[in-house]
Amino acid sequence: MGKRIFIAIELPSLVKDFLGDISAELKKAGGDVKWVRPYAIHLTLKFLGDVRCDMVPLLQAALGSAFSIQDPFDLQVGELGVFPGFRRPRVIWAGVRDNGGMLPPLVERIENILEPHGFSREKRPFNPHLTLGRVRSGDRMTDLEKAIHKNETIMGPTFLADHATIFESRLRPEGAQYHSLFRFEFPGT
Repeated sequence: MGKRIFIAIELPSLVKDFLGDISAELKKAGGDVKWVRPYAIHLTLKFLGDVRCDMVPLLQAALGSAFSIQDPFDLQVGELGVFPGFRRPRVIWAGVRDNGGMLPPLVERIENILEPHGFSREKRPFNPHLTLGRVRSGDRMTDLEKAIHKNETIMGPTFLADHATIFESRLRPEGAQYHSLFRFEFPGT
């Protein structure tokens, strides 16, 4: 039996509250969207999928080296958009600004550490974002698209990324539930 695993940076309450306000504003515009609960939003660094339970301690040990040399760094919530685009939107997101350029080398270290353990490298370039909602159908999207465009340059709070977490995602009818398995502090060098 395995666990559905991902590695992420957790968000402070201030950021979750801000994202909750944005989501509430966008919901008013309509659209057939499954909105993510604000307290469940996180910045995914790597999604691993189903992992055997006996692999979790190995991942914990291997990832410790990636995070043991990481300095804490600032990130900022900013801008709204959709993946892959407005013609057929599937994900509504808030962007994450990494002015110090700390995320790409961190994600690369994670990829390098996990690849020898059988986890394929992500083929797409890392695009830091916070998923606000998943579009179920294109119904009633006109007003929602306008609301996203109206707020697309919004800037949110800056926060300190000072740890990463291995999460287990348990899929439930009411939505995924995330359980922290291990937390890695960023002590710096």
